[in-house]
Amino acid sequence: MRILFLYTNINGFHESSYSFGLTSIIAISKQKGHQIDCMLITSQEEYDSVFKKIEELQPDIIGFSTVSSQFHFVKELAELIKKNYPDIIIVCGGVHPTINPYCIKEAKGIDAVFVGESEGAFRDFLDCVSQKKSFKNINNIAYRSNGGVVINPLNSLILDLDELPYSDRDNIYFEQSLKAIGFASFYFSRGCPYLCSYCSNHAIAKSYGLERNNTRYRSPESCIWEIEEVIRKYHVKQISIGDDTFGLNKKWRKEFLRKYKERIGLPFYCLLRANIVDEEFVKLIKEAGCFKVLIGVESGNEYVRNEIMKRHMTNEEIIRAFDLLRKYRIEATALNIIGVPGETEEMIWDTIRLNRRINPKYSGVNIFYPYKGTELGDYCFEHNLVDEERFKNFSNERRETVLNYPKEYRDKLTYYYDRWEELVHRWHLIHRLKMIIRDACKKLGIWNQVLKLKNSIFPRKKV
Repeated sequence: MRILFLYTNINGFHESSYSFGLTSIIAISKQKGHQIDCMLITSQEEYDSVFKKIEELQPDIIGFSTVSSQFHFVKELAELIKKNYPDIIIVCGGVHPTINPYCIKEAKGIDAVFVGESEGAFRDFLDCVSQKKSFKNINNIAYRSNGGVVINPLNSLILDLDELPYSDRDNIYFEQSLKAIGFASFYFSRGCPYLCSYCSNHAIAKSYGLERNNTRYRSPESCIWEIEEVIRKYHVKQISIGDDTFGLNKKWRKEFLRKYKERIGLPFYCLLRANIVDEEFVKLIKEAGCFKVLIGVESGNEYVRNEIMKRHMTNEEIIRAFDLLRKYRIEATALNIIGVPGETEEMIWDTIRLNRRINPKYSGVNIFYPYKGTELGDYCFEHNLVDEERFKNFSNERRETVLNYPKEYRDKLTYYYDRWEELVHRWHLIHRLKMIIRDACKKLGIWNQVLKLKNSIFPRKKV
């Protein structure tokens, strides 16, 4: 069969997106011997190129993968395709249908959505379609029926990730991503055991009847072998490890970092949680080649962070983590969220002040976005905190609020978003500028003259 995979990143939060869930499904489809093509769509103007590709490939199946903020475009494009090519089977997977499978009800152009980890289910789906059988009885599928939605049982989570093929990279989609962002991304684990209220991981666990989405890993040797294969094929200078929290399993991380240091050696960066950072861990990643770490601070107000976001960590743990990274000269990026329900402007300033204290190399901020299926997202919808009309057509994910705040507060959130780096780093920037001027004056041999001039203009007071 011929299958066309589509991934939208229209006005997306990230400059370039590479969906590892989708590329794993592509690898499964290639294993089954099907003819595959894929496209990354970055604007609605590219819809015409999708129809040209459909005419060229004549696919039997079109598969989407989507996050919540892209689902509007997926619905729109799927309906256009179905109107013109009613015989093509159109399906969709990804985080959004996993935590909100009832989205199929509003997506008239999509025949079914896949819920959860669907490599095995997609194999069964391909077999059914190729044999011209109904696919509506296979696991992990949700579909419309008699005005409602049927959600089939889920296959168990995949415990041994080494059973899966590597994500497919032999496609223009990967080459576009590599060219855009300049580094090769890898995911070596699935799941995160923490229960942050705004995140999809606890919602994914809930769909499986679990309390937590505990982390599962590929073997360290399998991970290293995948990196070696990619750097043999492509021009790669840096590695990104996108696991939700890198190296939670101490035994796994020690073996992986030892092999990485011996056989790869390229600079890499990863994501960590502040409360698991200790000196031994930081020393290990530094020696293996880690040059940057991203850490979710999220809020500088402990009530917001721990009671609303359910992060369960102290300011002291965050400060200690950033101090350790600075000690070992690893760049630290602080990730923050503003605009959650219950937060005040003064609480936002608590976050700015904590960021000033930890003094990260970079500080970024997102405006809270309520994902359906997450605890905090569902709370917002259940309590009528969301501007539903705006939410339906919203694509400015994490850069504006969709909550029903007064206009004055919405404008304030936008103000903080637009000026975040300036608000966090302005005092540090002044200090850095002074150091640059000092070093330049010393290099030119005029520093003593500058000091004399300064002291004559601003004489020191006698005590």
